[in-house]
Amino acid sequence: MLARTLFALLLVACGEDASGVAGPDASSLGGGGGTSASGGAGGGGTSASGGAGGSTTGGSGGGTSSCSGVTCSGQGSCVVADGGATCACNPGFHAVGLECKANETCAGKSCGNCGQCKVVAGVATCECPKDYQLVGSECKLAIDPCASANCASDEACVPEAHCQALGACVKKCDCSNCGNCGPDNSDGKWNDWQEYCGNPNQSPATKACNKPCPSGQGCLPYATPICWPMEGCLSL
Repeated sequence: MLARTLFALLLVACGEDASGVAGPDASSLGGGGGTSASGGAGGGGTSASGGAGGSTTGGSGGGTSSCSGVTCSGQGSCVVADGGATCACNPGFHAVGLECKANETCAGKSCGNCGQCKVVAGVATCECPKDYQLVGSECKLAIDPCASANCASDEACVPEAHCQALGACVKKCDCSNCGNCGPDNSDGKWNDWQEYCGNPNQSPATKACNKPCPSGQGCLPYATPICWPMEGCLSL
């Protein structure tokens, strides 16, 4: 009886040990151990990648070497922006590529009769009025308004006046017989100027033009003489 009891106790003891060891150890190795290994390796891998990757990217991506040799003409500082080197220039200078050049002025710069020079970002630039565009160094009409004008045979089309697009049909005239109403306008004499046929620089006119203009208009002796209100040569 005692022997059977001891044998039973031994069986129970062996069964509990086997069960107790098999369950937790298997779980630990398969799940917990795997998770731990994965977590350890994963965490370590991420840490290694982040450390190495961040350092390398920071070194080259920061673009410090992009400014190597860039002096900005000694009038600015090289900075890296949007992945490229640029020059931040000192006051009075503007960037042209990787150089700093002195700001321009409008002295000596012509924009034609209708343009106006302005310094924009250090560069002398011609600004044109409405309906004009920059052609070379002058402001000219973007579209010729006379192209669609249907003027009569005794009329001429005026494309612009006082730097405003016009496209108006006006009467032609002839005051070549006046003596003081010649065609030369090289000095701009006939711009906003009045003459009186046969009587220079004073009124009234003493002669009638060959082909006078309507009342209140003078003859502007351009290449094609035209009538214009209160300008040009006034007839008797």
